[in-house]
Amino acid sequence: MALVTGAARPRSIGRATALELARGGAAVACLDIARPYRDAPAHGTASGDDLAELAAEIAALGGPVATATADVADEDEVEAAVAQVSGQLGPVTLVANIAGGSGPGFGLGPLLNIPAEEFRRVLDVNVVGTWLVSKACANRMVAAGVGGRICNVSSQAGKRAFPFLGAYCAAKAGVILLTQTMATELGPQGIAVNAVCPGTVNTDLINKDSMFEQLMGGPDGLAAYITREIPLGRLQSAEEIAAAICWLLSDAARGVTGEALNVSAGQTMV
Repeated sequence: MALVTGAARPRSIGRATALELARGGAAVACLDIARPYRDAPAHGTASGDDLAELAAEIAALGGPVATATADVADEDEVEAAVAQVSGQLGPVTLVANIAGGSGPGFGLGPLLNIPAEEFRRVLDVNVVGTWLVSKACANRMVAAGVGGRICNVSSQAGKRAFPFLGAYCAAKAGVILLTQTMATELGPQGIAVNAVCPGTVNTDLINKDSMFEQLMGGPDGLAAYITREIPLGRLQSAEEIAAAICWLLSDAARGVTGEALNVSAGQTMV
């Protein structure tokens, strides 16, 4: 069974990954918070309807599917969700940790101005959440004596600095070192752990009132950013990132662990 966090939001990496895994024949458990994260704005947050629609889409493909809601930064909620979907679909052997992000009211702005609680929230959902989900799933893999594969989503922001995204940069850099440490500790148990580092992805977060409008001054600013920053000259699709995640979760990548794979249309090297 494959567990995908941050799965429900339309036009997202999580949703694209859940669908791609289902097309590949996996039973898929879709996990999302489906409510505003703590007291952060609801921008970018999936709803219960989004989760139900994704489940129906996967079921239409003919694959087994289950859904659960949880705040990935809450250990009790994570444990309950993993236990629930494992009871429905069987042992988890593949994990895609995609829940995360930043945005207005959620760690965006000059480092000297970000409230401490916002900074902590960004670390909680991106780093602590990745660790808690991995911990819950890997403990079950070890107890069952089976191997598995985990893929975490970091970012190009985990490898280079971006003004006004300091909390997010710190969090995504943390995901990379967390990935490598987990790969070192879990490798002897037959569990491979990798990360992908996307560039700027064309999801619903790239729109009016998003952090990109604040950072770049609207569509014209975004167009100039693409020309300046992205060698391939375009935003990436969620499906492109999902393809890399699914490869790292597949047997084709059985010799790969501890890597942070750039999937950034060349943006990471600029």
